[in-house]
Amino acid sequence: MLLQIEHDLRFHYDDWVRESFLELRMEPITTPHQGVRSFHLAVGPPTGVERYLDWNGNFVHHFGITDYHDRIEVRARALVETRPPGARLEAATERPDRRARLGPLLDFVTLGGPVQRSERLEALASELAVPPDAPLGEQVHSIGRLVRERLEYRPGVTHFASTTDHVLEQAAGVCQDFAHVALGLLRLRGIPSRYVSGYLHDEGRDAPSQSHAWIQVCSQASDWLGFDPTHDREPDERYVEVATGRHYDDVPPNRGLYRGGARESLEAAVRSSRASHEDNAALQQRIPRIEVPVFREVPLGSGSAAPVTEEQAAAAGQQ
Repeated sequence: MLLQIEHDLRFHYDDWVRESFLELRMEPITTPHQGVRSFHLAVGPPTGVERYLDWNGNFVHHFGITDYHDRIEVRARALVETRPPGARLEAATERPDRRARLGPLLDFVTLGGPVQRSERLEALASELAVPPDAPLGEQVHSIGRLVRERLEYRPGVTHFASTTDHVLEQAAGVCQDFAHVALGLLRLRGIPSRYVSGYLHDEGRDAPSQSHAWIQVCSQASDWLGFDPTHDREPDERYVEVATGRHYDDVPPNRGLYRGGARESLEAAVRSSRASHEDNAALQQRIPRIEVPVFREVPLGSGSAAPVTEEQAAAAGQQ
């Protein structure tokens, strides 16, 4: 399946800010079940954007704006070819061994951050229908059924920093929360598992959607196998993987800071659609330069002298 993903971010400030620094995890990665045909990113105010790989192999773009501004806009466009995963959970018949040497997987079996050990999480784990030495695939499906039974999908009752204990107290949440609770149950059993951020294409949806989150477990025979606790199913070609980590804190689509006393608000919009076999140039042409003004001096407010833009300052320096 060839999918086009459009992801827009708009940061608004209710006062002028002096400096902003942002990092973005919006570029899909190449995996055995997906190939990235193209990725284009535009930022306004226009500025230099750097790119690197983080410790989990995720692409990170980062930039800074060092003049006065009251908004930032980001537009990302990706063209991704997806394929059904070759390995399925039913093939994961190995039995987890808590005595095995974890090595580089230690981070993915340790509870921490938003995935917290608590009485609520341990009580939920005690209700699992399969024993800890059951085949890996059976355990994952059992955890998925339990999470779906106990949590209601309900936006607005949790936030980006909610812990698993808060989610279980509310008995509700969104895909991020379903993933965290499933990770907690898996890690209580010593099963290496990680958080996945990305997109889920909905064929019947024409309105803007949102990012999605699911999990992956480490299988001795098949590397990492995916599972979506929100929908109690394994990912297919509708899923586009962007980043993986221990939990959400490792892979937020955007993270940053700014200097000033302004309050920030964020608007995010995601749209996915089936794409034709178009070339990369055609995709890039649909992302024009984002012209957001910046000022060398702080604007003085209504009735005061007009703020000095970069272009005006440069022109004045040439006179």
